[in-house]
Amino acid sequence: MEAQQVQKRSVDEAEALLDGVSAVVVDIEGTTTSLSFVKKVLFPYITENVETYLKNRSDDEETKADICALRELACKDVAEKMEGCIEIPDGESDEVIKCCVENIKWQMCQDRKSTALKQLQGHMWREGYKTGKIKASIYDDVEPVITQLIDEGVSVYVYSSGSIEAQKQLFSHVEEGDISDLFTDFFDTTIGSKTDDSSYTAISEKIHVDPSQILYLTDNPKEGAAAMQAGFKIALVNREKKNPLITKQDHCDFLVISSFGELFGEDEMDHKKLEGNGDLDASDEEVDDDGAELDDDDDDDDEDEVDEEEEDLGDDDD
Repeated sequence: MEAQQVQKRSVDEAEALLDGVSAVVVDIEGTTTSLSFVKKVLFPYITENVETYLKNRSDDEETKADICALRELACKDVAEKMEGCIEIPDGESDEVIKCCVENIKWQMCQDRKSTALKQLQGHMWREGYKTGKIKASIYDDVEPVITQLIDEGVSVYVYSSGSIEAQKQLFSHVEEGDISDLFTDFFDTTIGSKTDDSSYTAISEKIHVDPSQILYLTDNPKEGAAAMQAGFKIALVNREKKNPLITKQDHCDFLVISSFGELFGEDEMDHKKLEGNGDLDASDEEVDDDGAELDDDDDDDDEDEVDEEEEDLGDDDD
């Protein structure tokens, strides 16, 4: 299917989106980080290592607490007659570990985002990052745009279904280095479901910012609708223009962007600030690292490269 043409936003539209915004809240999966990294790296790490992890840490208090949380959730699921749920017995036997592993894999197959599951995953990913078995990945525009927002006085927060610890670990182990300090605070499902408008109201109250002054960036229209109901400004992020969650109707209901850089529209000065290889001289001309002004031809070449990339684009929950 032919990639949808996305019309560039004008400077006025960009300034209207950021006008009055003092806080930006970002989702992770599909927004700052690719779906493929989550599905092909993070999740398989859990399923492939969870049994060994639980066996090796069975005497660890943190792991005992994780198992206890999973057991309590399983009891609740059984009581509610949830189909396929695996109950976890009391004690510390091999049978307990076996049932925990089966329960965890079942939850992941159901794409559940329970706090008990996310808590254990966060602890496991911490070990994976520490041992170097996992290296985090984010989109190239995330760090420079967030840095610019902060420079302009905007605070940036994270809201993900992954545990707060997992969020911090991810942003601490990206190729760009540890960028976790860029974020003022982190929120997970302990504050509420991401599709419940009361969760966004709670975030607004927690950070002491009026909802109308908060911009939420997410790839999930249901989350966008909940945040909008709470009074937030919304921009749906359609990375590579192939997010299956975003429908034609969503393009009518929400502003849809394909990169964080679009927050600044076609504002030439803003884009110059985001250039990785150039700075601004005193006369506001873009210069290269040696202080020489960049040729217009170079800009034209860059535009041609972008056009070629867009032609090649084709498809990619927290």
